[in-house]
Amino acid sequence: MSSIWYGFGVCVLIGLVLMVRLGFQTAYLDESAVIDHYAERYVFTMHDKGIDASVSDCVAVQDESFWIRLRIECNGAKIEVYKIGLWGQLIIENSQIFRKDI
Repeated sequence: MSSIWYGFGVCVLIGLVLMVRLGFQTAYLDESAVIDHYAERYVFTMHDKGIDASVSDCVAVQDESFWIRLRIECNGAKIEVYKIGLWGQLIIENSQIFRKDI
């Protein structure tokens, strides 16, 4: 066999390993752990800036976008919105000055 098929086989094997890893990560992802992680991140960020904040300032809602799983809104002295992806990764972090009423 030629070396191109060996290279192709290695690429397919790496792809399979990555797909299985992401599958397990998605299957065992606990939404409450993700919410706690980003709420604590908000508290640490605000304490670094000298602003008093609490984990109870944050609320998670489902987002309607395809690639975004959760939207965590922290409404303390400074408003932060974290958009979380399918595997728990941070997609977008937005800071707002004024609260938007919907």
